[in-house]
Amino acid sequence: MGCANQVDKSIMEVERIKSKYVSDNRVAVFDVHVSKGDKGSVIVAGETTIQDAKKALISSLQKNNIPFTDSVKLLPDLNQVQQPWALVTVSAANLRDKPRYAAQLVSQLIMGTPVKILKEQQGWVLIQCPDKYIGWINSSSLHFLIPQEFTNWKNTLRAVLNSDAWVLDPNGKRVSDLVPGSIVQVLSDSAEFSKVSLPDGRWGYIQKAAYWDFDTWANQNILQKDKLVDTAFEFMGLPYLWGGTSSKGLDCSGFMKNIYFLNGYILARDASQQVNYGLQVDKKLPVLQKGDLLFFGNIKSKKVTHVGMYIGDTEFIHASARVMVNSLDSTRTNYSDYRASTWLGVRRYMGQDLQDGIMPVSLHPWYVSKSEIKM
Repeated sequence: MGCANQVDKSIMEVERIKSKYVSDNRVAVFDVHVSKGDKGSVIVAGETTIQDAKKALISSLQKNNIPFTDSVKLLPDLNQVQQPWALVTVSAANLRDKPRYAAQLVSQLIMGTPVKILKEQQGWVLIQCPDKYIGWINSSSLHFLIPQEFTNWKNTLRAVLNSDAWVLDPNGKRVSDLVPGSIVQVLSDSAEFSKVSLPDGRWGYIQKAAYWDFDTWANQNILQKDKLVDTAFEFMGLPYLWGGTSSKGLDCSGFMKNIYFLNGYILARDASQQVNYGLQVDKKLPVLQKGDLLFFGNIKSKKVTHVGMYIGDTEFIHASARVMVNSLDSTRTNYSDYRASTWLGVRRYMGQDLQDGIMPVSLHPWYVSKSEIKM
């Protein structure tokens, strides 16, 4: 009875700590369970990415005089992970909620995206993305780096793709495809073409018009309304893909991420996360500005399930079946009664202070060695 009581108390403490430290399990791991130990003690085992949460749990158990064995691993597991960083090596790598191909697609990562390695399991890797999202990716889509190699990469001459492109070898044969937002290293260039290296060492040539200089692009820290709209229309007509965040297919929030990333900003992954950032704006057409994010969902529960971007003149662009434009004006031919009736609110990212969900690439330590912009 005493041991069972200790287990129950420990479980309650685990749940209390989890509720305090983990507000969103898409960006943090706290998988901790309790079992019966020897001589009235308990075994607390599992894993977490939050060091403070583990410390708080241990402290709580000690204060409650609960004898325990600590078997909670802190991720990344540095005993297992020898190369704690990696770069994505394919144009669009799939991120899944479990370590198998049949698992749900939750996001995509484009070539050159830096990721943190949390743990490895039979050819699959649990990673954390620059937007803090966590998921499983096949190891064949990554080039692993030790810390010094990762630092070296951040100091190379890089390019970020502004359009879909092919990397070609000297004979004109395809080496790889690239999607907008891909990051490659520039080895040399001429008037029309540049020799580039992919994260895994493959190399070839791309047209100079297909990319921007990384440093120049990353330091465009002021968002411009018309540029956001122009970027959005580059994706017009592309198909909807649940979990997609590339020009090969996008979901609604993945589309928003692309628009803002190509303008130098990293957004939170999902619409239900994106609604938590920026300035809340009145849900009135006259006050909306180009670039504002419009959120849609269940009116009663206020649950956000969809997002689009306002482009002016009552219209918004979004990914729904395909990337398309609809209006909130009932007199327009492209009016969407469904979207108008499920419109929940508006968030403005332009001109807002630095936040986790609106992070300039120029200030993100995974992309640059030293941030030069003050905000």
